[in-house]
Amino acid sequence: MTATTRSRRGFIRIPSMESLGFIDAPSRAWTTPPSHAPGTTESSSQVSALVPVPLGRHSRNGHPTGELVTDMWKTTELNAPSLEDWAPQAFGSKHMGGRRFRWPMLSLLLTMTLVVAGVGYWLYRQPADEAAAALGVVRSEAEALTGALDQVAPLVDDIDLDRLPEANRDASAYLQLGDRARSMFAASAGLPSADSSGRSVAAEAAGIAIDASKRLMDITTYRTALEPALILPLLETDPDLTDLTTATDAFTQWRTGFESVREALPAEVAPEASAALDRLSANLEQTQAAYLDAMGTGNRTAAVEALGTLRAELQEVRHAMITDLGTVSEAVSSLIDQARDDLSRLLG
Repeated sequence: MTATTRSRRGFIRIPSMESLGFIDAPSRAWTTPPSHAPGTTESSSQVSALVPVPLGRHSRNGHPTGELVTDMWKTTELNAPSLEDWAPQAFGSKHMGGRRFRWPMLSLLLTMTLVVAGVGYWLYRQPADEAAAALGVVRSEAEALTGALDQVAPLVDDIDLDRLPEANRDASAYLQLGDRARSMFAASAGLPSADSSGRSVAAEAAGIAIDASKRLMDITTYRTALEPALILPLLETDPDLTDLTTATDAFTQWRTGFESVREALPAEVAPEASAALDRLSANLEQTQAAYLDAMGTGNRTAAVEALGTLRAELQEVRHAMITDLGTVSEAVSSLIDQARDDLSRLLG
């Protein structure tokens, strides 16, 4: 076979584009001369062929070297004058209808371009979308926390009343405020670092609400635990109606319960009440001795005076507790106002 090149005038070849299949290589025309009949001689154009040369022990041209590749190379002649203008044939030309591109390759390129563009746009928009979603969560939590503050505010105003309302006697009334505040604090961590102002305001409002909830729960628990211990039981003051052993057991039983409550209460929650409790406890041994001596000697007047002194000291503790409650009420009301201001900034 002989390959002849049909070059196009003015056409510039781009090998890289040809190898990728985007354009077609210059077409080639192949000619095959007719087979020679028996007895005829070959034409002047020779066909490329490998001419074997006999090789062996008894061949006069054979000089085996002992190495297969070397023997083959030295004993093989290549007669290929027709390969001078040979080039590979572009088999896709007949299927392209005159186009210089292929539809599958073009479709693949377009698909890859769209995918890369889509991924790039998604990566570009992802930080903004995440920031918007985090801000939406924080605003939702801010609204819920504002509602919890509105429910707690009336209770704060009543915690220092002489007679505690029924709604204020359960410390769990302030649990929802703390839960909402913690949820908002966690949500504020999702805000981007670029929004440092909003992140700081959200965290501060949540922290204030958590502090307010804790102080309300502590002072309410303190009051509900201490008030029953401040009520002196009906101890007998008439020596003729009881004996010394019974009077001693009754006073000791109350004192034991009172001391256990006092030791369990945290001093930092109500400092004024804690100081009054310490003074009462220091005098309690003397008060008990005075009462029992009066009952043992049959001195009813002295017994009444001893219990009267004890009731006065207990009332002093209660007044100190009310003072602490008023202090906490004012402080928490200020915290609620501050938290509301921060929340209003978040909600716009």
